[in-house]
Amino acid sequence: MKSLVIMLCCAIACLPMVGRAQAGEKECVQKGEWINSNVYEDNAFVLAFDKLGRGVVNTAFGVVEIPKQIAKRALDTGCASGYISGLFVGTGYFVLREMAGIYEIVTFPIPIPEHYAPVIDPLLGYRPSDVE
Repeated sequence: MKSLVIMLCCAIACLPMVGRAQAGEKECVQKGEWINSNVYEDNAFVLAFDKLGRGVVNTAFGVVEIPKQIAKRALDTGCASGYISGLFVGTGYFVLREMAGIYEIVTFPIPIPEHYAPVIDPLLGYRPSDVE
């Protein structure tokens, strides 16, 4: 019963976005092209669920920051102290990413920050250009 009430509240919160999304939809997507927030800049419905997806990913995979930072610090320093500092730095990034994910999940129907912008950067914990 509790989960039904939560789902109903989320559905009611999203109703105003559906009308705005349909009214502001652009005809800029070609057949077979991916629909994402880069194509539909003014589509509040897509941007809101993009924000929800970011929140779920940050919450689910925030723990990856710990081994990532351990490896990064160990390679940067070249000594064993990098493992210890990486553990602490990674734990800090883990907590930051988890909190950002929870914030984005809770506030996904609200356009805060403006235009549903990401709260933390990079979105996935790494940039593809950073991978060697």
